[in-house]
Amino acid sequence: MSFKQKLPFNSLEKFMMAHQTDQLAYNSQIVVEFTGQIEPEKFKQIIKTAVAEIPWLRTSVKEKMFQFERTVLEADKIDLDKTLVIQESPLTQDQLDAFCATRFDLEKGFNFKFMIAPLSADKTQLIFNIHHTLCDAAGHFLLMEEFFRLMNNQPVRPEAKKTETFRYRDLIKIMGAKWVAINFWKNKKPLKNQRQYKMAGLIDHPNNPGRTVSSMTFHLSEEEKAHIKSICKEQQASCMEYLTFSAFQAYDLTLRERGDFKTPIMAYVPKTLRPYLKIRYSFQNILSTVLVVGKRDEIHNLKFLGKVKHVIQSHKMDQAAKFIFSTLLPGALATTKKLKKIFRDLDNDPESITSSMLVSAGKVPRSYTFPNDWRDISIWARGTMLKSPGVGVIYTGNVENETITLEFVKELTDRATVESLKKNLLMILSPNKAAFEKRQENSSADETLPENRPQQKSTTSEIRLH
Repeated sequence: MSFKQKLPFNSLEKFMMAHQTDQLAYNSQIVVEFTGQIEPEKFKQIIKTAVAEIPWLRTSVKEKMFQFERTVLEADKIDLDKTLVIQESPLTQDQLDAFCATRFDLEKGFNFKFMIAPLSADKTQLIFNIHHTLCDAAGHFLLMEEFFRLMNNQPVRPEAKKTETFRYRDLIKIMGAKWVAINFWKNKKPLKNQRQYKMAGLIDHPNNPGRTVSSMTFHLSEEEKAHIKSICKEQQASCMEYLTFSAFQAYDLTLRERGDFKTPIMAYVPKTLRPYLKIRYSFQNILSTVLVVGKRDEIHNLKFLGKVKHVIQSHKMDQAAKFIFSTLLPGALATTKKLKKIFRDLDNDPESITSSMLVSAGKVPRSYTFPNDWRDISIWARGTMLKSPGVGVIYTGNVENETITLEFVKELTDRATVESLKKNLLMILSPNKAAFEKRQENSSADETLPENRPQQKSTTSEIRLH
C-alpha cells in the first residue's frame, strides 16, 4: 500500500469540512465510564499500534480551491504525544467542553485525541474525541472497538486496515444509472434556493456568535428502562421511534413554559444507509437525514407515535435521495469558498432556525468488545451542535447501562432552558402509568401549563462532572 495514496472525500465529509469555522469544531465524542483503571504507558502503546495498523487514523487533509484533498501519512509522521491527555482529577463540565472542542490539525494527521480521567477512587472515564469526517457514529464505535481489541491482545480486524471509501457517486453502481438520473431530476433545486422553514427553537441568544457545545447526561434507572421496553413492545416501536416521540412531547412542554403554543417542531433524525447499501463494516459517513415535523396539537396523541414510526421506517433509499441530491450534490459541486460562505451566512442569520432538535439513538451490540478487566461499563456520546437545530437528544447504551445526553450550544441556550427540557423528558419517561396515560390525551393550545401540574419524582440520577 502506498502511504501517499489519496482518499477522496465523499459529499457529506466535504459538507462538514465546509461548515467548520473558527468557532465550530466538527468533532464527535464517545465517553466510557467504568470500574477499573487504565495504565497510561500501556495505553500509549495501544494508540501507537492502532495508528500503525489503521490508515484512517493517520490521514492528512489539505484544503484546495475546489476540493479537500486527503492522503495517508506514514505512521512515524504522527505526533503521538498529541493523542493522549491524562487528567489527574475529575473533570469539570467546562474542562470536558474545552477538551471536546479541540481544534485538530488535520493537515498534520492530528485527527483524534483520548483523555483518561478519574471519576472516583475506583472508577475511570475514557473520552474518545475524533474529527467527524473520519467516521459517522457507527464508524466511531467501530474504531473505538479496535482499541479495545488491542487492549485484550486481539488483532485489529482486517476490515479496519483497508482504505476503501464510500462515495455517493458509487450509487450509480449500487442503485443503477436510471435511479440516479430520476432522483437527480426530481431533486435538482440548487442549494441556495432551498426553502427555509420557521420551526420552534430553544435558543435564548440567537445573535451570539459562540459555538461551544456543552451537555448533561443521565442514566436511566432499571424501572425506566423496563418501562420504555414495555411501551416499545406494546406500540411495536423501536427505541429510536419512541425516544423521538417522547422528545417531541418534552420539547413541546418546554416551549409552553416559554409561552410558545403554536410554532411547529421539527426533529432531524440521522439514519444510516448501511443496510440499504449492504455495507457491514465501514468508518465512513454514510448517512441520510429523516425530517419529522409535529404540529403542536398532535404531539401528545399516541397517533403521533404512529406518524413518527411511519416517517422513520419508510425512509429508505428513495426518501434519502432528497438529502443526497438536494443537499449533498450541490455541496459536492460547489467550490469550498462558496460553500463556506453559504453556511456562514445561514449560521449568522438570527432568523435561520429551520430545525428544533436532533434525535439520535443506538446501543452497542452484545457482541461488542470491551477490555476484559472493566466492570459496570456505561457509555454516552455527544458531538457537534449547530445553531439549527441547537439541541440534541442522544440515547446510547450497552447491556449494563443506558444513558440519555442532552447537548446544546451554551452561548446560544441557557442551561436553565436545557434543565427544563430534561425535567419534562424525565417526566414523560416516568414509569408511572397514570402519568403516562394522562400525557397521551389530545393537547390543545389552552392546555394547562406544565408548572401547574403535579411533577413526578424521577428515580434517574444525573452524572455530574465536578
